[in-house]
Amino acid sequence: MGNPPPLPTFVRPMLAQPGRPFDSDQHLFEIKWDGIRALAFVEDGGYRLVSRHGLALGALFPELAVLGDLPPGTLLDGELVVLRRGRPDLSLVQSRHGLRSAQKIRLRAQTTPATYIVFDQLYDAYRPLLGRPLSVRRDILGSTLRRAGPPRLVFSQGVLGAGRAFFGQVVDRRLEGVVAKRLDSLYRPGRRDGAWIKIKPSESNSPTLLTVRPGKER
Repeated sequence: MGNPPPLPTFVRPMLAQPGRPFDSDQHLFEIKWDGIRALAFVEDGGYRLVSRHGLALGALFPELAVLGDLPPGTLLDGELVVLRRGRPDLSLVQSRHGLRSAQKIRLRAQTTPATYIVFDQLYDAYRPLLGRPLSVRRDILGSTLRRAGPPRLVFSQGVLGAGRAFFGQVVDRRLEGVVAKRLDSLYRPGRRDGAWIKIKPSESNSPTLLTVRPGKER
């Protein structure tokens, strides 16, 4: 048998529609992390870390070189965050974009290191997972990260069903919000089709936003 085909050069991240808090056994509810959306492409000999717009980020975050230890043919989707007192600091992670000096980049990697919070896996051993349900993709992701176990890669945990209570906890912690994802949803690059719903405290009372009721798919 020949070598597997390489990973795609780029995949447009799936997007979320705005909505209001709701409960649903059909959905997983995760923290909406306040950082930089990033995709990690791992192949033989190295890795690429790119933004949602395709900009190369790897050189700016050398503390995430541990991505190269993941199995070849892995493609991950997640958020780059810099935590300060247990909460993401958006200004700190965004400020890394402006760094050009290798010495300053290394210093920031040591003093305010980034964490890659991973919430989806799009390829496994060069096999595409985009057409498989979210629940299956996350099972594979959990296995991938357990095999690696590095401290700078974190699996984004979530809760099932109790979206309203989870949203209340997120608001109490002054985090950015919640993302609700249908468990049977496929990964649709660049799409905003209602399978993923972002719920922010500043938007949760708006009457124009999408609301999902338990047991109904969007």
